[in-house]
Amino acid sequence: MKLTQITTFAAGCGLAAASAIDIRSLHKRWTYDVCLNDCSLAGIPMPDKNTFQLPLEGFRSEQCPPTFVGPQDAPLATSTVCLDFVGTYLYFNFSTFPGYTITSAAVTWELMGNIANAGSWSDPPPTTTVACTAGSGGVYSCRLAFTDILGVPSTTSIVDTMAGMCPNTDREGLGLYLVFSGLVEPIGGGAAIPFQQQFPCTSRDSDGSCTAWDTTYPYTEISYRCTNCNVSPAPPSLKTCGFGTAFGYENPVGGVAKSTTLNTQSGTGCNRWGWYETPTLSELQGGISGPLYVGAGGNDITKAVDVGIWVATANSLGRVTVTYLLNPPYALGEVHVDLVCLPLAKCAPGQYTYNAGAIPNLPTWSNPTPLAYPTCTGGSKAALIVHAAVNILTVTATCPPPTAV
Repeated sequence: MKLTQITTFAAGCGLAAASAIDIRSLHKRWTYDVCLNDCSLAGIPMPDKNTFQLPLEGFRSEQCPPTFVGPQDAPLATSTVCLDFVGTYLYFNFSTFPGYTITSAAVTWELMGNIANAGSWSDPPPTTTVACTAGSGGVYSCRLAFTDILGVPSTTSIVDTMAGMCPNTDREGLGLYLVFSGLVEPIGGGAAIPFQQQFPCTSRDSDGSCTAWDTTYPYTEISYRCTNCNVSPAPPSLKTCGFGTAFGYENPVGGVAKSTTLNTQSGTGCNRWGWYETPTLSELQGGISGPLYVGAGGNDITKAVDVGIWVATANSLGRVTVTYLLNPPYALGEVHVDLVCLPLAKCAPGQYTYNAGAIPNLPTWSNPTPLAYPTCTGGSKAALIVHAAVNILTVTATCPPPTAV
């Protein structure tokens, strides 16, 4: 960049200088495939294709710098080269010239440096050339890898690459010296004619059209800004931790207990905390429910953790379904339902009427095949035990201690 040009521009045109500052603070709006395709990059500054600017024109916003065929003062045709960021590449897309066919196109480039730090700028002109290839409709395009721009290995991580492309985080990025060149031929036939980038504009009319150019520049300059990747971050991975044993409890009604402790039974494994209910078929057909408690040692519910609810219903055929509904962050690892006649011969959950293991941390579960309501004799009642092995889902590195078993 010619420092004399910048000094004259800023000192001689106060309004223009102020405008340049405003332009460099463009509102940032974008969608970028690298950002959208990788949630782990959320918040990382990346080049913003909507903020290409022309430093030689007071940082005028321009994504598609002009090109021309023939003499600059009387061009035969004009067109543009549109810049874009796709993946980890800077793309140059050469649009066609009316009445002409592009037969070759190239971009010669050099890294200018950190656009916010004039002390980092290299000297022009650019010397490295990238050949472009023809695409559909006569449009030529070529691309420049970010790692080539930075002069780093192609194996450089995406995070380090973006840090190099955005040295000032979500502000000014890098500047490049560029030369656009190539040949066109008249569509009706004729000799090849060269084209090039337009010279920097030094004056514009009220419509913004350029009326004067600085033809001493054999190159142009392009810069851009960076914007933080605005994709939502990936949710943290959840760790499954065993939380404890849950038993269904039915709250008293009118001061009358609805649940009975397991340790009132003499069956195998019944000398432990937990409860059973004795619903009639009619009550089940109306539906019963209650909390699921974990860690009620000694059957003391004041010590327990309420992890959700259970609901038991019976259909008209006397078939019973039990549904578990857990509150986050709790999830089901196993469920066990016992529906038998008293007295209880066994209280070990694995020996219940219905057992489901290895449930994949679901918040809800129902026995898929309804259980038959038992026909009890000799005045015996039906007993219902609702049991579950409960996990807790956490983002912490270590599991909290289990509450109870």
